[in-house]
Amino acid sequence: MYDYISIHSDKFASFIKTDVIGNFLILNMNCTKLSTLVFTKELSGSSIIIRGINANLQGNYAYDSADEFTGINLIEIEFPDNSDGALEDEILKIAQKISNEFLWKIDLRE
Repeated sequence: MYDYISIHSDKFASFIKTDVIGNFLILNMNCTKLSTLVFTKELSGSSIIIRGINANLQGNYAYDSADEFTGINLIEIEFPDNSDGALEDEILKIAQKISNEFLWKIDLRE
């Protein structure tokens, strides 16, 4: 079981404008905005959280506040505690859609 999926640009070097990723998640992925760069999506009766993050070149969070930047180079999708194989497959499909749209890499984290 995974804790989260990260989707990021190659070597964290390129960025997506925050309004572009927000619009994509809302309009194309049918997500609901919870706060600045934090979105939720209902899947199989569970809520997943999708978070846009600005990271440094090592992939570590570079800022505490999304208000301080206009682009992201890392997206994390959290797995709910009660996730099973079917839900994880659905979450992976969402990650693949985001990855394909922005040509970013997917990493699974345990």
